[in-house]
Amino acid sequence: MVLIERETQVERLRELVADCCAGRGNVVCVSGPVASGKTELLHFLGEFAAGQGAVVLHATARCAEQGVALGVVGQIFRHRQFSPADRERALDMPENTPRIPSCDADLLTHDPVPARVSQVQWQLLRALSERTPVVLIVDDLHFADTASLDTLIHVARLLRTTRILLAVAERDTVAGSSAADLSWRTTLLRQRHFSRLRLRSLSPRGTGKLLTQLAGPLRAADTDSEAWFRLSGGNPLLLRALVEDHREHPVSGASSWEPVAGEEFARSVDACVRRAGRRMRDAARALAVLDTSGSGGRLAELLGAPRQSVDETLEALGAFGVLDDARFRHPAARAAVLSGMSAVERTALHRAAAGLLRHAGDPASVVAVHLVAAGHGGEPWAYQVALEAAHEALRRDDTSFAEACLDVAGEACADEEQRVTVTMLRSLVDFRTDPDTACRRLRPLVAALREGRLTGCQTVALLGRLLWNGGSEEISLALRRLERSSDTPAAASAAELHAARERLRASHPALLPRAAGARPPRRPARLAGPPGPMAGALNRLLRSGPDDTILRGAELTLQTTVLDDDNFDTLHLALSVLVYADRAGLAADWCDALLRESTERDVPAWQALFAAVRAEIAVRQGDARLAERHSRWAMGLMSMRSWGVLIGSPVSSLMLSATATGTATDLGAPATSALPEQMFETRFGAQYLYARGRWRLAHNLLQAALDDLTRCGRLMREWDIDQPAFVPWRGDVVATLLRLGRTEEARVLAAEQLSMVPVTQPRARGMALRTAASVSDPRRRATLLREAVDLLGVGGDRLELAHALADLSEVHSRAGQSGRARMVAGRASALAEEHGYAPLSDRLAERGARTAPVERDTGARVLSSSETQVASLAAAGLSNREIAEKLFVTVSTVEQHLTHTYRKLRVRGRADLPLALVEPDRREEAGPPEPEDRLGRQRERRVRDRAQTSAGASGSGSSSSPRSVSAS
Repeated sequence: MVLIERETQVERLRELVADCCAGRGNVVCVSGPVASGKTELLHFLGEFAAGQGAVVLHATARCAEQGVALGVVGQIFRHRQFSPADRERALDMPENTPRIPSCDADLLTHDPVPARVSQVQWQLLRALSERTPVVLIVDDLHFADTASLDTLIHVARLLRTTRILLAVAERDTVAGSSAADLSWRTTLLRQRHFSRLRLRSLSPRGTGKLLTQLAGPLRAADTDSEAWFRLSGGNPLLLRALVEDHREHPVSGASSWEPVAGEEFARSVDACVRRAGRRMRDAARALAVLDTSGSGGRLAELLGAPRQSVDETLEALGAFGVLDDARFRHPAARAAVLSGMSAVERTALHRAAAGLLRHAGDPASVVAVHLVAAGHGGEPWAYQVALEAAHEALRRDDTSFAEACLDVAGEACADEEQRVTVTMLRSLVDFRTDPDTACRRLRPLVAALREGRLTGCQTVALLGRLLWNGGSEEISLALRRLERSSDTPAAASAAELHAARERLRASHPALLPRAAGARPPRRPARLAGPPGPMAGALNRLLRSGPDDTILRGAELTLQTTVLDDDNFDTLHLALSVLVYADRAGLAADWCDALLRESTERDVPAWQALFAAVRAEIAVRQGDARLAERHSRWAMGLMSMRSWGVLIGSPVSSLMLSATATGTATDLGAPATSALPEQMFETRFGAQYLYARGRWRLAHNLLQAALDDLTRCGRLMREWDIDQPAFVPWRGDVVATLLRLGRTEEARVLAAEQLSMVPVTQPRARGMALRTAASVSDPRRRATLLREAVDLLGVGGDRLELAHALADLSEVHSRAGQSGRARMVAGRASALAEEHGYAPLSDRLAERGARTAPVERDTGARVLSSSETQVASLAAAGLSNREIAEKLFVTVSTVEQHLTHTYRKLRVRGRADLPLALVEPDRREEAGPPEPEDRLGRQRERRVRDRAQTSAGASGSGSSSSPRSVSAS
């Protein structure tokens, strides 16, 4: 094998061998970093000298034998060139010769060999050199015993005129080396026949050459030698180890021969560090420990050594490839150094590092890395540090480290309050990763609540979880505890109670009157805890309807609130405010952004809740298929037990979507027994009753449907959350009563619903108008349905729009207006087919109202070419002014053509123009027209203007992804 980048050293060794054979003795020292190829160079020297006829006497010093006097020299004189008698004379040390008490490279003492022994050794070597050239080779001289060092120094002084070549190899020294480490070199530096050959790690080019030797020219040609150099630092031993690891574990799918840091690399790193001596070994181990938290800059403090000395040690470690710029070149190198320590040593170093960093004022998350690694929480400050680090880890979505920190905090707890705090935080971590386990953690917390061991803040936190998974008795007990704490002078207690009441009223309105008389707080207080304000906004919305303040507050919350464990409930409530305020489009944008973020951060519980909200939004937009997908996705992310009472949300959306599409669902009436009983004391229970009522009505279970729907309405009235924009139960009760023949009762409910909904809620108002039309006389029914169609088009609920169009088609049909009936039914049918409303499609087909689209040439035969052009653009949704600009005519001309068109086609206005008039290429450019496009832009603008005039600026949020802009 060719020695790479060692040509100068090889040539010098050849010259020294030639001098030796010519009777000119020399001493040469090969030095360099650990594993830089010193031993390999000595092997070359031995082979070359033997080839020149010299006798090669080889010895290797070992750290474990530093206490054995003449251990190295003994290896030399055991060569067959010496007789047993000569060997005995050369190694005959007196009994009282001092012995080195320990194996420590840094603590050598110099004990000279008796003169008689030195003289015998020299005489034997000189006699051998007279017969043949002699080459003495000693490897790892830095581990030699002091007696052997003394002998070698004695020989080196006398060999100048002999045929003896003394070649030794030693590692580079570092600052702080003892006098014994340097004594022999100091002595020899004065000799003219002493020379030094320094070795350095391979360059990137040299690394490539060695790779060619190890891997072969074909693979080396396909290899990025720079990558191998970065990992090995040019250390030949580490490079060979990387090659072996690659052969054992090749990189699959890699386009080139890439380095793999495996077991052989780790063993080689550990070997290098061990061979470097105690000083560098200790520095490497301390650095490996500090590097786990990125605190390598505090190495000198941890070692208790001068910074200059530590810097020189790090430089030496970098010289043999383990470090690069005072950092480990690869995590595998650091792991190898850590694994080279015993568990006791690692623990001690991590504890020392934790104390050092804590007293230096480093962040808790940094200090906790070492507390976790040590598995130790015995320090008096460990609890607070570990708890703070756990919170920080959750903000980084690092649940594994948060759990580890809580293990330390649990060990460090000093009292019951701290233990409860740790248990609550464990429940929060589990809620992210394993909601079922989080539910089980509630048991000891509820026990602590019953025993009165929770503080006010802890009770508020527990109440938030009980609203999901707790029983009515436990929730009431928590509220009573808070009421007692609010009697204290602390304003925070009253604020906590107020916030708890708002949250309870927003989700469990049935429970609030039970809780200790439900008295208000004794003094005005600011809302405590992030969910308080949004819970209050939702309560006001469900009791009084939306207003500018509520909507602005919800949007501002969504724009400025960071998604984390503390704010999740707040964002969830803000979305609910937009949904129940009839702002489904705006809510969809925010919900999609939050759902994406939850998915990217991989928090299943967040995904589940936001997916459930998205399903509810899809229901309100008439997108039944999307509602079904998100409902099933949400329910698949958590078990029924983990959902608790909130299961009512995705189950309701799933049932409503199944009702719209006519698909079978396994979550109908039989599944009621699997739902938590306390769900029917919450607003989610009211939503479920409404969804099940509609499902039963669609399956002609009239009395069962009426029972569910009237029970839903009774609960909403009792709880004072009777808002049609939230749950429009009256409309379905009216439909059921009409099918049961109870017309008068239906009329009362229809009028009541219409009176409750302002025009600022276009979807709820449109549904109320459709309900009112169902109980009105035929002459008024068409007017109500037309207005309903207008509002539902603006509101964006395609399912309700399709039903309103179907009803309007039936009115036209009964009035003998078959043309209008066919056109309106065609629109309803198109919506039903596009969105999969199978029951509605069947209804239209059974009634005979579903007909083929009006053929384009039908209008062409009746209309002139100019009238056809104008009518086509009007049917496509353009205003009169837009048509005039497009055709380069006056607005008056457009109006005249439209007047003639209405008369010829026997329609009342542009809303009744046949879709077939729209040119096919214009349809393709525009894509599938939205419902509001089919109604005509003028009518849509009129309705929108009315809504905006009443609602103000609060409902005019942008439909672009708002969170992607504001939350950055």
